[in-house]
Amino acid sequence: MDYPIVNVKTEDGMLLYGLHLKAKNSKTIIIAIHGTGSNFYENDFMAEIVKVSNQKGVSVLLTNNRGTAVLQSWPKLHGTSLEHFEDCVKDIDAWVSFALSQNYNKIILQGHSLGTEKVVYYMSKGKYNNKVNAVILLAFSDSWGAEMQYQKKRGPLHMASLIKEAENLVKEGKGYQFLVSDWLCYSGVMPKSADSFLNFMQEDSELSKALPFRTKNLPFYRKIKVPILAVIGDQIEYTFIPIKEAIELIKKENSLTEAYQIKNCNHDFKGKEKELAELVSRFLEKIK
Repeated sequence: MDYPIVNVKTEDGMLLYGLHLKAKNSKTIIIAIHGTGSNFYENDFMAEIVKVSNQKGVSVLLTNNRGTAVLQSWPKLHGTSLEHFEDCVKDIDAWVSFALSQNYNKIILQGHSLGTEKVVYYMSKGKYNNKVNAVILLAFSDSWGAEMQYQKKRGPLHMASLIKEAENLVKEGKGYQFLVSDWLCYSGVMPKSADSFLNFMQEDSELSKALPFRTKNLPFYRKIKVPILAVIGDQIEYTFIPIKEAIELIKKENSLTEAYQIKNCNHDFKGKEKELAELVSRFLEKIK
């Protein structure tokens, strides 16, 4: 058996690792892009997706990106606390290039959570976006809108004070330093460097444009010209608008969309992995 841990180097020299799970004689591959601070091995729902995919002759490539974990020091400093959203294009370019080098002729780009925004953004900005034959969006999100909702609950001026702190650090040449007035400044669960916080949360940031459900206008999403499977739960999600409205919006904005909501299901599809995998399996029947 080929060793399944693989790596790629992005155009700017970032070394990224992934897990290449091959199906026999496969010419179709799913490339999975994880969410905020996650990694290629942490999403338990992927085990079932890999199983049904391999049974249908579809390989799966689980990938890390420069937003893996909160902060890592090797091979150079990276992590979600430091990343710039638009750099996701370089990361996905590298993984799609890898898939092409392995002689796959059908590529399905899958994202989870923040990864859905990266996938949608890539389909407008990526070097190899014309090589992608289908898209899967799991727990699709409006991260910018959801973060603004969270910060508003902290107080009407809380976000403004964080932006000011970040701007001051950047002006002092300390954009790499973490914000300290609110240590877990990003959604109350993780720190952010001044530079990364501004990149994510300033008005008109690239992240703000990726899947802006709050505006009820999805220009990047409308540009996708391949079949789309979108699946979401019904518990805590990050769509800004009510989940059912978000589902209706994506179906309206792009007629190539199949959208499903799984009942009694959280953001990570806990306990609903088989139900999710069945939806993916049916979608693959139409693609492979």
